[in-house]
Amino acid sequence: MAPSTQMAERPATEVSDAGSSRLLTHSLASLIDQILLSGLNFALGLVLIRLATKESYGVYAQLYAAGIFAAMVIEALITNPLTTIAPSKSPDERTRLATLLLRFQWQLSIVLALLLGVGSAIITGLADIDAHPVLLGIAFAVYLFTNAQREYHRSIGFIEARPRRVLQIDIAYVMTVAIGIGILLQIEYLTVPAIFSVMGLANIISMRRGRTWQTRVSAHAAAASMTYRAAVAEIMQRGRWALPGALLAWITNYSYLYIIAAALGAAAAAELHASRLLLMPVSLSALAWSRVARPMVSRLFAARDWKHLDRLAWTSLAGMEIITVLYIIALWLMLPWLGMHVLGAKYQGLEPMVLGWGGYFVIHAARWIGSSLLISKDQYRLLLGSGIIGLIVMLVAASVCIPLYGAWGAILTLIIVEVANLLLTWAIFLPMLRRSNT
Repeated sequence: MAPSTQMAERPATEVSDAGSSRLLTHSLASLIDQILLSGLNFALGLVLIRLATKESYGVYAQLYAAGIFAAMVIEALITNPLTTIAPSKSPDERTRLATLLLRFQWQLSIVLALLLGVGSAIITGLADIDAHPVLLGIAFAVYLFTNAQREYHRSIGFIEARPRRVLQIDIAYVMTVAIGIGILLQIEYLTVPAIFSVMGLANIISMRRGRTWQTRVSAHAAAASMTYRAAVAEIMQRGRWALPGALLAWITNYSYLYIIAAALGAAAAAELHASRLLLMPVSLSALAWSRVARPMVSRLFAARDWKHLDRLAWTSLAGMEIITVLYIIALWLMLPWLGMHVLGAKYQGLEPMVLGWGGYFVIHAARWIGSSLLISKDQYRLLLGSGIIGLIVMLVAASVCIPLYGAWGAILTLIIVEVANLLLTWAIFLPMLRRSNT
């Protein structure tokens, strides 16, 4: 019997017990990891809010969203399919697959880095933004490429159930960025190109902690029959459906920054991003959950262990909503102090936006868990359908809300989209998937 078949036919109790026993331990390591990354992004955003101009922070926010676009493309084509299919393979097969796909990941990330780097340089020059176009384009391209490599190593760590290895990678990253930004502050050179250069260097340094999985390729794995072309073909069976859905999701969730910047200016985009920044720890907590839980959910789906799958899903949903609501309450109570001592006079009056983002993230957390369940079950076609419907809802809502309410209308648009996707996922897609597998 093949190793992959043995794994697929493991008893449900064994799969569920193993998943339950590891979820708490691994979630703790992943939670610490996301706290570090969330804290770094939060601190860097506050530094820029306090010390940079609104226009500079608006440019940074738009480039950061473009970086998320690159990451979503790579996730859709490589990481998400790999996370879905890896649990059904033997350790040797997983290692072989990950090694082969690293080559594809390099090729894809180079293309994206060059395209977005050149594009950012051209737009910077045409828009007469206070940044050297060539330096900005090079720094952004280097950041995109190195960040893609770090994310791939992180994903392999989660797939292999080694979140402590991921934690080591991110500790090195956070420490390097903190030191680099501190140096920039000391020499008074806190520019957007310099910031992305620091983050690119931090990615390179941190990856020294994540290469051990490549050295563990056994003789059996090295001699495995899988070729590069076969590995790419296997994930592209899923990626061809995942990519359009990911692109639609990015357009739906991040195009508001560019719409607002075009309509109201970079300063308005900066206010939107600053108010959202305060809620980002909630979003990263949901991401931390999915990183740990999705491989386990894939195993539970394969074992048809509906009892433990339901318990994991509903417990995760309840826990995530509790964390989200408690964080929003704490943030609301701290807003007067934050406005006076952290945000500064440039960002006064953000309370309505923060409250709006709070409502958005309450809905987003529930929708994200449902979408993660669909990904774990390889349901990229359903996610594509959700993305198409979400884009249609976004275009209609944005055409009404943004002209009426300006920047606040962008938040209201996203709330409407999240509600639509939440209902689709939990009321239609997941019950339909359950019925088709019983």
